[in-house]
Amino acid sequence: MIYKMLAEIILAVSLVQIFPVDAGVVESYTKAETSAVGFDTIMTAMRPSFPVADDVARAPKKIHPESIGVITAATTALVVDAVSGAVLFQKNADEARSIGSMTKLMTAMIFLSGNPDLNTPMTIESEDFREGGKQHIPAGKTVTIKDLLLASLVSSDNTATVALARLSGLSESDFVARMNEKAAEIGMVKTTFADPTGLSPENRSTAPDLVAMLRAALQNENIRFATEQAAATITDAEGNAYQLENTNELLAGFVNQDPYKIVGGKTGYLPEAGYCLGLEAQKDGGKNIFVVVLGSDSTIGRLNDVKALTVWAYNTYEW
Repeated sequence: MIYKMLAEIILAVSLVQIFPVDAGVVESYTKAETSAVGFDTIMTAMRPSFPVADDVARAPKKIHPESIGVITAATTALVVDAVSGAVLFQKNADEARSIGSMTKLMTAMIFLSGNPDLNTPMTIESEDFREGGKQHIPAGKTVTIKDLLLASLVSSDNTATVALARLSGLSESDFVARMNEKAAEIGMVKTTFADPTGLSPENRSTAPDLVAMLRAALQNENIRFATEQAAATITDAEGNAYQLENTNELLAGFVNQDPYKIVGGKTGYLPEAGYCLGLEAQKDGGKNIFVVVLGSDSTIGRLNDVKALTVWAYNTYEW
């Protein structure tokens, strides 16, 4: 019996080099009793959860087939090649979860679809205020729409985000309806938005849907510019300056230094969501990948997860 079990495990491990593996499943089996893991169970875990990219010639080649990824603090993780759409790593990728302030990328897309003049001055109103996070621009102060967008996307300011939705000319319910329509248009098939800020835990999505949102959002130069800023300073009409610090602290780290670059991305947090982060990275001026982690255990946890997955992908695949 023991010899049979060992033979099954050896055969299954050898097949890791052939079949894609969901790291979340494998990770769970590493914590299980060895005697409970049989050949059929391991083979079921190895079946891919995502279709193979159509353009296989352009997909990166795995040069270290023995490497199945990294253990993450995040409940959900996904790494996708930006050109081919090939899945390089996945862990519980299709599980819908609350996403917190990653919602603000969709809010920015809907607001900017109205082609506003970003140099137009606007005044923060008291009804724009929302609890949670830091309000950088006090009520009654006037800034440009461009600075309002920076406050929303750089420092995840909820009040600034509500002001953007108000300035769209839509009621909040109509604005949220448009967010959901846009989500469907870009292929976010398992996503629901409930408010523009991400304060509602009913803003829910999956890692593949968030890759679709990142892809669409970062095509907009204003969103891309805002989300690649590690810090920014905005000034109101009276000359008061407000400092913005990006909640994506990886922008100040080595994965945003040559040969790496962070093209853009967004953090998110709620008690129901955990710590989340999605971004587009590149190396050597290309080789772009999307990395999404949801439900990490801390700010440091999500940063370490994304950093580890980014470096792992570039070390394990060849473009």
